[in-house]
Amino acid sequence: MKKILIILVIMLLSLPAMSKTLTGGIVYTVESARKAAFEGIEYKISMEPFKKYMKDPGFISPAKKDGGRPKVSRRGRRVVWVSSGGYGVIYNNNKNYAYLYDQNGQLVYIDIRKKDTYPYVVKKYDVSGNLVTVSLIVRAQETFVYDLEGNLLGYWVGNIKYDKHGKVSGYRTY
Repeated sequence: MKKILIILVIMLLSLPAMSKTLTGGIVYTVESARKAAFEGIEYKISMEPFKKYMKDPGFISPAKKDGGRPKVSRRGRRVVWVSSGGYGVIYNNNKNYAYLYDQNGQLVYIDIRKKDTYPYVVKKYDVSGNLVTVSLIVRAQETFVYDLEGNLLGYWVGNIKYDKHGKVSGYRTY
């Protein structure tokens, strides 16, 4: 009886240890993020599939006052404003593409992402189809951005962008 009681106590005491969930993740440095971001990259793409987005189909009117935001439709899409005065559009039915427009609704860049899980790569192309920057999205609130030579252009933490020296260099709002 004493043996059964000891075994029962040991089992009950070990239950919390057996149910412990271990969590972890990959921590990226500037160098390891650069390597992951540039793996298998395309430096030129055809812009033919994106012709209808050269002018924002949801653009309504330019900003009414200096420094204001242009009026754009939000129907079926998410709009993100950036500190440069332009804005980005991601359509709800196809989140693999982000269209970046100037304040007059003209396409400046297109971001192509194949997002399944974190981390994932975002490639930014200009209107001629040339690669401009490469980003590694580590998690929802952390992004490394590189130029074509692999130099760090910025590091986003939440809605704040830091330059390679750790100084604030930009903002975005939703």
